[in-house]
Amino acid sequence: MLSYQNMTPSQRELYDKVKNTPRYFCRHGEQVGDAGAQAIAEALKVNMTITQVDLWQNQIGEVGARAIAETLKVNETVTQLNLFRNQIGDAGASTIAEALKVNTGLTTVVLSWNFIGEVGIQAIADAREFHHTLTELRIGNQCSPLVLSSLPRLATADDLQTVFGLLTSGPELENQLASLPALPTEIADLIMDEACYWQGVQRTNRACYFDSLSVTVPTSSTGNSIRVQAMQVLLDMKHVDANDSEQCVVKLIVRDEQDAVRYECTAKPTLVDSTLRRVTILPANHPVMRQMREGWKVDFQPSKCTGGGRFESLHVGYIERQYA
Repeated sequence: MLSYQNMTPSQRELYDKVKNTPRYFCRHGEQVGDAGAQAIAEALKVNMTITQVDLWQNQIGEVGARAIAETLKVNETVTQLNLFRNQIGDAGASTIAEALKVNTGLTTVVLSWNFIGEVGIQAIADAREFHHTLTELRIGNQCSPLVLSSLPRLATADDLQTVFGLLTSGPELENQLASLPALPTEIADLIMDEACYWQGVQRTNRACYFDSLSVTVPTSSTGNSIRVQAMQVLLDMKHVDANDSEQCVVKLIVRDEQDAVRYECTAKPTLVDSTLRRVTILPANHPVMRQMREGWKVDFQPSKCTGGGRFESLHVGYIERQYA
């Protein structure tokens, strides 16, 4: 249980808004995430006047879905719950299903576009046997659940600085008197450079989109230089025609801070599963990435796909140099 005292300022702000909302609470596309969903869930335990909760496209995952589900076990005033275009996955859907078994107030639940697979859909279907007041359930248009596990894991600047500090300070080994050797900053920085756990910027589209995706390399939080480590494109298709040699050809365009085109390339994604495809661009094969710095942009042009797009993601991973 998340107490008000342990909430961050942004969580408290959300909590207070929900607590003082009379009937309809709505947050569209504000990326409240799991932390925000937890605060909203706690507020719904004390506000028994809200009947509609609309959290469309807010990057809510399994943790946030679980918090909301636990609240629905004690709050039967909410009749409509909209989690459209989040990322709760099978695990999150299963927690919602458990709540439906004991909640008798919900009449409408929207879970479309949430990376829910067969396990989660079956859990919801089984729960409906216990919930006779649920008259509208939307759970279609699910992207492959593998998308969630295929997205790059992101580190924060604090994460990287902590690891860099451990490498250069020679921390004591647990249960031993000896210490790890402290590495020179240049060597520690090289190790960080070769790691596959970076900060990153990401943009996504869902359904059939025709606009390009674009990300900009951000300004360093430390004031030091930024090095781009990888660019990744993920594509989830409704179906894939193996006989179409031109399908899923993606084009990436790199522009500098003056918007001048510095590099263009095309690539055919590799198959991750029956509908999910991935392209990874690394500096070893594309040296221009070593020149990229803050303010540079990467554009992903719409792919030539015969299968119809359900999900497109462009991710640029980078690392901040840890010493000046």
